[in-house]
Amino acid sequence: MSRKPPAIPAPYTEALTREDAASGFQCEHEALNRFFRQDAGQNQRRDVSRTWVLRRPDTRPDWPRVLGYYTLSVGQVSRDEAPEEVIKRLPRYPLPAVILGRLARDSRVRGAGVGEQLLDDAHRRALAIGENAGVVLVIVDAKDAFAARFYARFGYRPLIGTRPGAPEWPQRLFLPLSHLRASFEDDDA
Repeated sequence: MSRKPPAIPAPYTEALTREDAASGFQCEHEALNRFFRQDAGQNQRRDVSRTWVLRRPDTRPDWPRVLGYYTLSVGQVSRDEAPEEVIKRLPRYPLPAVILGRLARDSRVRGAGVGEQLLDDAHRRALAIGENAGVVLVIVDAKDAFAARFYARFGYRPLIGTRPGAPEWPQRLFLPLSHLRASFEDDDA
């Protein structure tokens, strides 16, 4: 897994507020902008997902107020979609998962490591969920080839039935929680 030191100290993110939706957040994908402005708060109020926001540090007044966001929810994956090394010795029913539904950073801070910080924060929250509930995988839906390459740098792989480089997007990727746990333990050593 590729890790670089964070530009903003932990805890990185805070829960979405009403003011965040009007912050002028703008990434390269209009669907992600629209979700943030129109749906994130509603989904949170309805307990569909939680949105976590990375806000500008006081030391960078030149940056946008909201640097990026991601959403988390829980779900499951069919055993047929997971590779053998994941399902061996597990019960014969769907695998519980944390779903990283959306992750976006403002285009004005591209290259500043914001995406990596958001993913690192999402991973920490996934581990915390795994401490309180059964979780086998973290799942993401890569919107395009750029996103798929980004997640691959952190160990994500396509689920079975998802062809790498398939023309259909999104592409569903996974990371076993056990791998994630081990990577954080290695960092602490």
